[in-house]
Amino acid sequence: MIRTSFRLIALGTYLLVAPAGFIMAAAVDAPDSNPATEKFHQDIKTAVMNGSLTIPQVKELQASLAALKESKAAQKPGAPLDLVTPYGAVSKIKAVMATVKQPDRETLEQDFQVVVANKQPTASAEPETPGKKLGKDVYLAVMRGNPTEAQVQQLQQSLNSLQSLKASGEGKLQQFRSLKQAKSEIEQTMNAGSFRPQDRQAVLDDLNALGPQGGGMRRGG
Repeated sequence: MIRTSFRLIALGTYLLVAPAGFIMAAAVDAPDSNPATEKFHQDIKTAVMNGSLTIPQVKELQASLAALKESKAAQKPGAPLDLVTPYGAVSKIKAVMATVKQPDRETLEQDFQVVVANKQPTASAEPETPGKKLGKDVYLAVMRGNPTEAQVQQLQQSLNSLQSLKASGEGKLQQFRSLKQAKSEIEQTMNAGSFRPQDRQAVLDDLNALGPQGGGMRRGG
C-alpha cells in the first residue's frame, strides 16, 4: 500500500514537470497525435509508475529535449549547420534511457528508435536540391546512429564546407577540388561511424547525386 502510494505521488509529480506529449515532439516535429510519440509518452508514465524511471531522470530528459528544440530554432537557412548540439542532446537522452531499469528500459529504447525513425521532414514549397537532401539525411543519420563526437564534428565541418562553396569566390577548379574533398570526408566518416545501414546508404546515394556546385546545402526538416 505504501509503495503504491509512493508511485502515485511520483506519477503526480511527473505529470506536473512533464506536459502531455513533450517526449520527442520537439525533437522530431511529431504532433501529439503521432502514434509513436504517444506510445513513448505512455511508456514513460508506465516506467514512472513501475518505479524504474525516476523524476530526476524525467527532468534530465526534459532538459535535453529543450536543448534539442532550441538548437533547431536557432538553425536559420543559410547559416552554418550545427550537428554537434543536437547530437549532444540526443546522446544525453540515450544515456538516461540506458540507466532505466528493465524491462522498461528496453521498451523506451525501442520507442525512441521508432519515433526518430518515423521522423517526417517539414513540408516546404521550395524544391529539395541534392545538397539540401544530403544535409537532411546526414542530420537524421547522426540522430539515429551512434557516431563519436569527433565524427559528428567532421561531418559538420564537411557539410559547412560544401555550403560555403558558392560564396567562397574560388575558381571552378578549386571549387571542384573542395567539393571532392568534402564529399570524400563525408563518405569516409559515414563508412567508419556507427550508423544504421539504410541511413549510411542514403547519404552515400546523396553524395553520388551531388552536382559540381554542392547543390545548395541546408539541413532539411
